[in-house]
Amino acid sequence: MQHAIRRRIAGAALIMGLVGAGAPALAAPAFADTPTTGTTATAPADLPSFSDLLRGVTVDYAEAHWNWTAWNDSTPVAFGADQDNYQCAEFVARSLAAAGLVPGLGPDDPQDSYFHYTAPNGKTYDLLLITDLPQYHNLYDYLMDSGLGTDVGDHPEQARPGDVVVTYAGPNGAKTHTGLVATAADGTTEATVDAHNRARNHYGYHFYAPSHLIRIEPLGLLTGFGANTDLGAAAAAPKSLMVTPKAAPKAAPKSSAPLLTRHDPAGPQV
Repeated sequence: MQHAIRRRIAGAALIMGLVGAGAPALAAPAFADTPTTGTTATAPADLPSFSDLLRGVTVDYAEAHWNWTAWNDSTPVAFGADQDNYQCAEFVARSLAAAGLVPGLGPDDPQDSYFHYTAPNGKTYDLLLITDLPQYHNLYDYLMDSGLGTDVGDHPEQARPGDVVVTYAGPNGAKTHTGLVATAADGTTEATVDAHNRARNHYGYHFYAPSHLIRIEPLGLLTGFGANTDLGAAAAAPKSLMVTPKAAPKAAPKSSAPLLTRHDPAGPQV
């Protein structure tokens, strides 16, 4: 799994080098037909897009961490077991951060960095939370505000690896759960989801109903945060938008510091 992550990161880095370091270049197709003297450069049909590569890194992280006890404890739990110290929103947020999709935040950063994440728009988000609480901007809010996510409603047939699923199973249709799409529907099998609170790997999409699919478009960050901040001009800064994705080690060192005890009020999930 670690080798697969490294291969995807290498591919992403290659494309980033081809399109240039500046954000404006990233807004254009990575491999457009470019007229040259007597020739036209055309990408191979099977070459994955830059967005596909970043979604792939996200999925690789989820596949490698779906059964971890905590973000800094790789001790595996059984399928379906509780993960009280590594709940659903944190799992999705760390998977996105592994692909560089949470600017300035890495997959191995402490829980408090996710609890009090200040985004480029100046807002502070609680990325450990999916349930709507008036005093917090939660993970869903981050996805919408950043331009990274688009809520397309209940359309599992559109699910792609790296997209996010949000379940509305609380009172009055409140958000209660989230997971990451691991595989797309293939005509005979429905899309599958990796999720936490209770460790799930390639769990059927329909188990999370009623749900909405959040389509993840990595380059949406350029029109979301990038459109309202100076990210476009500062793409090469240390906390730039399209940083080289960081791969988490297969077994992160255990921390002696106590884990946060604040949890998503939705509690353990299916």
